[in-house]
Amino acid sequence: MGRLDRLTPREHQVLALIAKAETNTAISADLGITTRAVERHVNSIFRKLEIPADGRVSRRVQAALSYRTRRARITPVG
Repeated sequence: MGRLDRLTPREHQVLALIAKAETNTAISADLGITTRAVERHVNSIFRKLEIPADGRVSRRVQAALSYRTRRARITPVG
């Protein structure tokens, strides 16, 4: 089981929107949930994907790259 498989369906939705470079405010509006709920989902995503808060690289960027890399592997070309 991969790290992305640990995410709930809602966390997958949030991560997809992060990968589209949406802000927490935009994500909350898109999903009809509070910004605080988005923040909780984002933190849970970071924890489940084991993305450290070391400050060298944006955690949002790392999460988005994980999502896009996974999608590229499972999306057929052509």
